[in-house]
Amino acid sequence: MRRCCAVLVVVLSACAHPKPPPPADVHTARLAAADAQVRAGCLDCLVAAYREYDALRAVPAAADQAAAGTVRAAALIALRERELGMVDEGYLQRAREAAAAHANVPIMLVKVLDIIDALPAASVGAGRPTSDVDLEKMRGVRANRDAWTDVLRTSARLDEAAASTWLAFMCNSSDARTVSREDVLAPVSTFADTALIRYRTATCRAFQDDVLQSLLAADARFREIDYSRGVSLVAKHKLDDADALFARVHEWHPAWPTLTLALANVAMTAEEFDRGLAMYEETLHYEPKAVDALLGKIRALTYLDRHVEAIATTDELLAQRWYVGDARYWRALNETELERYEDAWTDIELAAKLLLNAEVPKLAGIIAYRRHELEVSRGRFELSRTRNPHDCETGFYLGLVLAEVREWPRTAEVMSDTARCLQNAEDETKREIEEIRASTEPEPRKARKIVRREQQIANARRMRATSWFNTAVAYYNVSRPADAREYAEKVVDDQQFGERARELIARLNK
Repeated sequence: MRRCCAVLVVVLSACAHPKPPPPADVHTARLAAADAQVRAGCLDCLVAAYREYDALRAVPAAADQAAAGTVRAAALIALRERELGMVDEGYLQRAREAAAAHANVPIMLVKVLDIIDALPAASVGAGRPTSDVDLEKMRGVRANRDAWTDVLRTSARLDEAAASTWLAFMCNSSDARTVSREDVLAPVSTFADTALIRYRTATCRAFQDDVLQSLLAADARFREIDYSRGVSLVAKHKLDDADALFARVHEWHPAWPTLTLALANVAMTAEEFDRGLAMYEETLHYEPKAVDALLGKIRALTYLDRHVEAIATTDELLAQRWYVGDARYWRALNETELERYEDAWTDIELAAKLLLNAEVPKLAGIIAYRRHELEVSRGRFELSRTRNPHDCETGFYLGLVLAEVREWPRTAEVMSDTARCLQNAEDETKREIEEIRASTEPEPRKARKIVRREQQIANARRMRATSWFNTAVAYYNVSRPADAREYAEKVVDDQQFGERARELIARLNK
C-alpha cells in the first residue's frame, strides 16, 4: 500500500513540473516582427509594436531588448501624436515607466524622451503658441538647442526614435533654417529607406505627395497620411478634396483636435455653419483652451444668429488672454445685433486699440450712427474707408451720415461712388453664382450658397436704390438739375423711393 502511494506521488510530481520555456528563436522572431512594425512607421504599426514589446518584457530571455523596444515604440507614438496634434494618450509616461523598470535601457533613449517632452505639440492655434505652456516649451527648446542638436545628430544614425526626433527637432524649426534640407536628412541615412523615416521626410520643408501616396498604397494602415495630404490640399484651395480626406481620417481617429479644427475651418469656408460649429465644439471637447476653435465657434454662432451664445463664448476667449482684439470685435458685433449699443461701444473702442483694420472702425461707425452720434459715426466711416475704399457698405453708411448732416457735395460724391461699387459687387456675385452652379459641389451646398448670394444681391439693390435717390437729392441741393434728374429717374419705379423721385423730377420741371 505504501509503494502504491509512493508511485502515485511520483507520478503527480512529474505532471506538475512546469513546461519548458519556448525556444529562444520564438522570442527572437517576435522581437524581429515588432522591430519591423516600428520601421513600417504608421501609427497603428507603432501601437502594435508597443504592445508586442510590452508583452515580451515579462520574458526573461527577451526582457532587455523588449524593454528598449517598448521605450522606443512608446516614444515614437508620443512624438507622432505631438507632431500631428492628436490627443495625448499617455505613451510618453509609459515610456518613462518602462525605462525606470529596466536598468539596461540605453541612456540615449531616456534622453530622447526628455527632448520629446520639451517639444511643443502641433498647436490648435494655427501653428502659433497659444498658451503659457507653449511659450515655456519654446524657451526650453531654444535654451537647450545646441546640446540637444549634438545628442540627436549622433544618435539619429543608431536608433529610429532618435532619428524621428531629430527630424521633428529640425524640420519645422525657424532656428534651424540656416541648415540645408540635405544636412537635416543626412543624420537619418541609416533608416532612409524605412517607411517610418520616408513618411517624415516627405513633409520636411517640402511636401512630397508622390512619396506619401506610394507609402499609403504600400500599406493601407498608414491612415495619418491622408491628414497630411488634406492639409496640403487646403493650401491649394482644393477644399472638397481635403474635406473628403479629413472625414475619412476622422472616422479612423476622432480624438484629434487639429483634425477637427481643420474640418471646422473647411466647413466654414463652405458656408456650412452648423457643421463648422459642431467641429469647433468637438475640438474644444478635446482641448478646452484651443483659442482658434473658440474664435471659430464665435464666428459660427454669429453667422447662425445665435448672438447670446456668441457673446458668452467671447467671455471664454477673453479669459484665455489670446485674440483679445478679435474677441472684443465679435462681442461688439453680436451686442449690436441685440441692440445693446452701450456695451457694443465699449467693446469696439477696446478692439480699436488692438486691431488695425477696416472692420473695426466700420462697426464703430454703425454703432455710433445707431446712437445718433453723427459726427463720431462720420469720423469712423471715413477712417474705415481710407483703410478699405472698396467696401460698398462702408460707403453707403458714410453717405447716409453725410446726407443727414446735409453736406450735399460730399453726399453726392460718396453716394454715386457707392452706387457704382454696389453694381460691380452685384456683377461679381452673379459670376460667383454661375461658378457655383457649374461646380462639382454637393447640390445641397450649392443651393445654400446660391440662396445666400441671392439675398446679398437683394440687399445690395436696396442700398443702391437708396444711394441713387440720395445722390439725386444731393445734386438737387447743389443746383445741378441735370445730374439730379439722371439719378432720380433711376428710381421712379422703385416701391420705396418712386413717389419721392417723381416729386423731385416735378420740381426740376418747374
